[in-house]
Amino acid sequence: MRGGRFGLVVAVLAAAAIVSAAVVGLGIYFAPSPPSPTYPSTDLNVSLNSSGMSTPVPSNFLGVDLQATFSVSGPQGAAVTSSGIHLVRWPGGGLADRLDPLAANGSGLIYGGGGKPLVPATTAADFVLWCRSAGCQPIISLPGEIDEPSRAAAEVTYFVHALGFHPAYWEIGNEPGLWSHFGVDWTNWAPNQTAAPTPDQYAAEVASYIGAIRSVDTTTPIIGLPGIGTGGSDEPAWIAATVTANGPNISAVAIHVYPAGSNVGSGPLGEFFSGLTGSSGLPTRVAQDRAAIQVACPSCQIGLLVDEIAVASGLTQSTTAGFAWIPFEAAEIIQALQTGVAGLGFWVAQGSYPGSWVSTGGSFQAIYSLFSPLLSPLPAVQLPVTVTSSAGEVFAIALGGNTSSPSLVVVVDANATLALRVSLAGLGLSSTPGELWTWSNTSASPQGHSWGPASPPRWTIPPASVLVWRASTG
Repeated sequence: MRGGRFGLVVAVLAAAAIVSAAVVGLGIYFAPSPPSPTYPSTDLNVSLNSSGMSTPVPSNFLGVDLQATFSVSGPQGAAVTSSGIHLVRWPGGGLADRLDPLAANGSGLIYGGGGKPLVPATTAADFVLWCRSAGCQPIISLPGEIDEPSRAAAEVTYFVHALGFHPAYWEIGNEPGLWSHFGVDWTNWAPNQTAAPTPDQYAAEVASYIGAIRSVDTTTPIIGLPGIGTGGSDEPAWIAATVTANGPNISAVAIHVYPAGSNVGSGPLGEFFSGLTGSSGLPTRVAQDRAAIQVACPSCQIGLLVDEIAVASGLTQSTTAGFAWIPFEAAEIIQALQTGVAGLGFWVAQGSYPGSWVSTGGSFQAIYSLFSPLLSPLPAVQLPVTVTSSAGEVFAIALGGNTSSPSLVVVVDANATLALRVSLAGLGLSSTPGELWTWSNTSASPQGHSWGPASPPRWTIPPASVLVWRASTG
């Protein structure tokens, strides 16, 4: 109807509907902009910066966690495949420390919770089969809380030799700052245990796990820290301990970022968005963590990976996510690209988290439209831009397949009170056929508009909204 991109949107939604008849709130469509309230407004100009440097966008930059408690052949697998995203993390979050994929003849068992072990919905073999078909680049998390290197070696052996599979990374556990069964075998876990490692103890465990992994697999990169779980203030100490003890033997450390904390639905919208640029936000965290890596091992080449990110932590689907989550996560993507992290993995493809792509019941949620198919795949080059506006909490980025012309532009108005009159004239797009998409609080779904020489010189978007321009693909 209006080019190949729209056809792809329709195909994505059709595929999702086949997987789950309960798809709701995800209709992506071309339509006139509905009437919207009048807000105070200010100009935003985005232009190419001829004196700036273009930078490459890492291959498979965007990612998402997959949970073994949901079938990978169900909605979560379909969501990832349709999105075009390839970086995935399995078995997902805390399941890394609770899943024994070798138990029950490869069916696996999930320990913890003080009850009978559970059988996962996705086995290691299931995941590998799906991953090969989807072309995924996985982070496989090994159980670290039990502190048993021999089990890690056995799991690596199973993946590498029995399944013939090498992941993109091995990762050791998940969020050791929250462990309470450190060094306790699964069969002896109890609800009242409080055994937690210090940063130095975890660093020593990493060293022993590296030896166990390398006894089987000598080449796959290893992530030396799987997030902390206790917030950004503790990260430098954990990173310093891990990198000091293991620097030459690890390829990356990972952090987990939830800038809004628990501040969702209880305060003003401006306070909610302020988390993006506060001490818990991505730019502050990345700067302090890179400094910790540099001090601990100045000669090491260690990447910084964000393999869990979302809006706020500790939430369930009883919490109303609200439209504001879409501009919040769009801003996080821009921040991650501009800070140059190695990858950005969102929590979570399917689960009880209110920002998951798919609910526990299999319904696709509005946030999924941000990733599929408008922002994925990302073009290969980040172009230098100048952003001019009197408004705060404004984010913008331009990407392209080469160093001279954008094929994707993203603008986020994370200001709670000001609308933006957005001008892209300085990007040289007037003669480039394209499609312009906008999200706003008048609709949970993005609206599409044709783009060409006759397009308005300024396009107004309300507070808490997102604008995406993408060059036409056909």
